[in-house]
Amino acid sequence: MDPANLLDPLAVRRQFARRALRAGPDGFILREVERRMLEHLELTRIDPGVIVDLGCGRGHGLLELRARYPAASLVGIDLIEASARAAQAAVAPRRGLIARLRGASSGPAVQVVVADIGALPLATSSLGLAWSNLALNWCHDVPTVLGEWHRSLRPGGLVMFSAFGVDTLRELRAAGALMMPFPDMHDLGDALVGAGFADPVMDMERIDLTYASAAALLDEVRALGGNARRDRARGLQSPARRRQWEERISAGASADGRINLSFEVIYGHAWVPEVKRRADGAATVEFRRPPPRGEKT
Repeated sequence: MDPANLLDPLAVRRQFARRALRAGPDGFILREVERRMLEHLELTRIDPGVIVDLGCGRGHGLLELRARYPAASLVGIDLIEASARAAQAAVAPRRGLIARLRGASSGPAVQVVVADIGALPLATSSLGLAWSNLALNWCHDVPTVLGEWHRSLRPGGLVMFSAFGVDTLRELRAAGALMMPFPDMHDLGDALVGAGFADPVMDMERIDLTYASAAALLDEVRALGGNARRDRARGLQSPARRRQWEERISAGASADGRINLSFEVIYGHAWVPEVKRRADGAATVEFRRPPPRGEKT
């Protein structure tokens, strides 16, 4: 996990703050990965009670989770205040006049909080499901973040996440771009076990998108968050420099003129054991006195 230390947390915050101010829908890749995560969730039987969306953005995932688990209480966590405000507005109940007059409830409330997903303002063992779509790869200390998720989940709780993997944006790397690091699937699996989770299941797939121009491709990458390496180039990019990058990228276009961009997407889920390990690494051991002879348990 050492390559993640190349990430600059302050740059991550600034880039996502800029992204939150942009109008328009989230990028296609965010919604597509979310859709595939929801398909994975269909295979899991769980009554979560309380759900947290870690890195909830503008709240689209919260709406999907509320539809899937209408009886659950939901919490959205996002680092950026503008995103949290947008998410809270998205999940606010929209009731008609008759429902308001009757005082009808629209179900459990959804609360959105501005916080770091690696330092959750949540009680220990308070969650049934921790859900995170394409946020973990922006964390510079993944083991600590997973440990915090484990702390907040109750015994028997489930964590489910997606993250960009090592081959993401490989075409830009081949063109000479100094790319931010992305985690390896096996390292994430090891980190889950190290954090105290049980039965981790890791999966990976590649999603290829094509763009009509290098300019459209670069705009999509910038909308995803940009480059948050500590040793990245500082300052604004000149128009000449941008044109140079567009020419490099366009050189890899296919015969029909479209340009490919690869995303390696990692999916992971794991359970919190019924006997939950404490933050200091110890586990609670229960001792029971055997019943007297001849007495049934």
